[in-house]
Amino acid sequence: MEISSVIFNQLLQMFFVMMFGFILVKFKFLNMDGTQQLANIVTKFVIPIVILMSFQQDYDSGQLYILFTSFIGSLSIILSRIALAHTLLRNRSKIDRYAIVFSNTAYMGIPIVLPILGYEGIFYLSMYIVTSAIFQYTYGKWMLSEGKEAITLRSILTNPASLGSFIGFGLYILRLPLPDILYNSLDTIGGLSSPLGMILLGGYLARSRIKDIFLVKSNYWTVTLRLIIAPTIGVFLLWLLPITHPSVLLVLSIANATPTAINTALFSQLYGGDYEYGARIIILASFLAIVTIPLMISLASAVLL
Repeated sequence: MEISSVIFNQLLQMFFVMMFGFILVKFKFLNMDGTQQLANIVTKFVIPIVILMSFQQDYDSGQLYILFTSFIGSLSIILSRIALAHTLLRNRSKIDRYAIVFSNTAYMGIPIVLPILGYEGIFYLSMYIVTSAIFQYTYGKWMLSEGKEAITLRSILTNPASLGSFIGFGLYILRLPLPDILYNSLDTIGGLSSPLGMILLGGYLARSRIKDIFLVKSNYWTVTLRLIIAPTIGVFLLWLLPITHPSVLLVLSIANATPTAINTALFSQLYGGDYEYGARIIILASFLAIVTIPLMISLASAVLL
């Protein structure tokens, strides 16, 4: 319960930052163009920097196997969600299916993992972020565009999360630490990932009608799958896999429990979908995650740790 308490407190802090974003947009200090620019900055620069920084540690060949187990766990969770979405949501919209498969791991996972495990935790979490990013920029775009956006090798290799991982991994293998002044500067930039992400969520909330978020019953089925059913399946998948490192299990448990990805709204807008509906699912899931994430971590702790 100690870890769950730390996570709950962290989520409350993130909630208040989200309310700050709500105020900025509600009182027109931040407009639609500004939030789009913030989203681009976080997605294309801040998150790749956080991933790169996670590889800035002493080289240890044993860690490569542990990193591989994190990748296997990440891939298993995402594939299970694709199967779940196409089984239980086959008659719902493509946005519902996207919302089930992809989680807000970069925006909400990083600020939870970082204070608990430091950059070692982000090192393992990077596998989930990169695996999810590859699927989002390939399968996700293909699904939302209804086949108009082809899956290409370029989209796998050149998305921002992959680039951050490749650069960081290259420096790790070559044992090239960053100079202190550059390390500290990038570390400061990486610290922006959580507050900027929460400000974006607050902006979505400010532009949505509250009754459309909380009083539409059909929203709750998608969010229940996202926050309870899919994470429960994920926990038992991790139990079945040969993963024994406690930090990897904790990191994957946190990633497994995070709510719907912000790209559910961003990609819906870009590739033909109901952007506002995607935003409502994100907000509802993010609010309820304050309760469900600690519960799912408690379940994971009982089963895995």
